[in-house]
Amino acid sequence: MRAEDSTGIQQTTKYSTSVMEAVRLSLFIESNSTHLDQLIETMTKVEVMDSYLESFGHEVKGKEVREVVKGVFGADLNCISEKNYGSKLSIYPVSVMQSLRISLNVDPDTTELDTQIMAMTKNEVMDRSIEAHGYSLTGEDARVVINQIFGVNLDGISGLEHVGISIYSKGQWILQGDTDLFFISSNLDDVELYLATTAYFKETTGSNQFPDSLKQTVMSFGFTYNADVDHFFYRNPTNESVSDALKGQVLRSIVGTIHELIEIDSLLEKRSAR
Repeated sequence: MRAEDSTGIQQTTKYSTSVMEAVRLSLFIESNSTHLDQLIETMTKVEVMDSYLESFGHEVKGKEVREVVKGVFGADLNCISEKNYGSKLSIYPVSVMQSLRISLNVDPDTTELDTQIMAMTKNEVMDRSIEAHGYSLTGEDARVVINQIFGVNLDGISGLEHVGISIYSKGQWILQGDTDLFFISSNLDDVELYLATTAYFKETTGSNQFPDSLKQTVMSFGFTYNADVDHFFYRNPTNESVSDALKGQVLRSIVGTIHELIEIDSLLEKRSAR
């Protein structure tokens, strides 16, 4: 992205102009001032999201939340909804279902309209859920709702920035860096997971072979190795989306392996030198 400072000089910014202006205002500086942009770049994505959401005022609708998610995380929830990607669930979590029932003017504990609810687009479910909460969800609340409906864990994504893992999910890049060492992806409904090493991994280690400790760990989670495409593969036997708990276990194992590689092979210096 490009922004312009007070002297008219073009400078690169991490986020779009609308995001940067909103965050600058949250830091009590002029929206076109750039002197705190380096600070903004060090903020976590969830911190940036919260600042951007605050710029919309006290009542934030689903459309605005989706705009914020696209601007900060690059995740297009509208696309996920339109193409019906994301979580494959027989029913949403209780809190979401109750919100939707309330929005349909029925008892929050009745199941009579659940088939109708599950046939709605994810955007409509999100909009109705936020409306049922009086458009007063905090950024933290909104991230919970997004994960429950779309299967996009924004808190998790924010915590994985710069750790060395590329993530491709629901038909789009969620995280990607030139010096990432591992690549994890899922199919469109998150029922299947794939794990592979990157070209940079091979460049820095001289091999594309998974470290033995990581092999053993992911295989203990139920992954199998596909030699034809040189990656590990997992399919949820329930045919529902892979749980956040399992995804978290896999990602923590990968992060642990990266830390080991950095210590053993001094990859930290190699990555920072690029």
